[in-house]
Amino acid sequence: MHIYQYLNRNFLTITCLFWISFINPVFSKEISIKDLENYLNSITSLNSEIIQTNQNGNEILGSIKLKKPGKLRIEYHNQKADHLIVGSNGIIAVIDYNSNSEPLRYPIKGTPLKFLSENNINLYGEEIVSKIKKYNNHIELEISEKKPTFGLGKIILKFRRDPIRILGWELPISESNNTEIRLNNPKVNQEIADNFFFISAEIMKFNNNKN
Repeated sequence: MHIYQYLNRNFLTITCLFWISFINPVFSKEISIKDLENYLNSITSLNSEIIQTNQNGNEILGSIKLKKPGKLRIEYHNQKADHLIVGSNGIIAVIDYNSNSEPLRYPIKGTPLKFLSENNINLYGEEIVSKIKKYNNHIELEISEKKPTFGLGKIILKFRRDPIRILGWELPISESNNTEIRLNNPKVNQEIADNFFFISAEIMKFNNNKN
């Protein structure tokens, strides 16, 4: 089972991306892709509760911790979602406590989560297509890889206007399969200890629980 199936079943997501913040707000009514790029690049960390909704409308509560560059931790409050997603050093590990199999590992650059975890996001890169859609009360930024590694290689970030403030994101797993993340009570650009992101420590805990 690859990471998109995990994200759709229990988590994401992640997804995401990532984050409600008030850093360097943009008050212009005509918000551009460059404004959103600058806003995302102003964020260095995120610590938030999340509400995840799948295509059937089922919700699950959890939390996300993100620290740039490349550090990610997603866990759930629902006992039925008995797994952990943790990432660092360019790798995401999916630890399923209901399985005896070794945790799965994936390069974070192979998932849309890279658009949330990299230090410098370039929304005009040659390998992606960025589109902005403006609504009365929010803005959507769709980022699509031209050559996706997994799934559709797409993430849709949602922002509030005036000031720009990210509300959450969607991860389309397939044309008929979608996961939405909403952020609740986020804390942005505050210090997060690195020990939340140690993959080896979490895998050691997992192996000890099996014995």
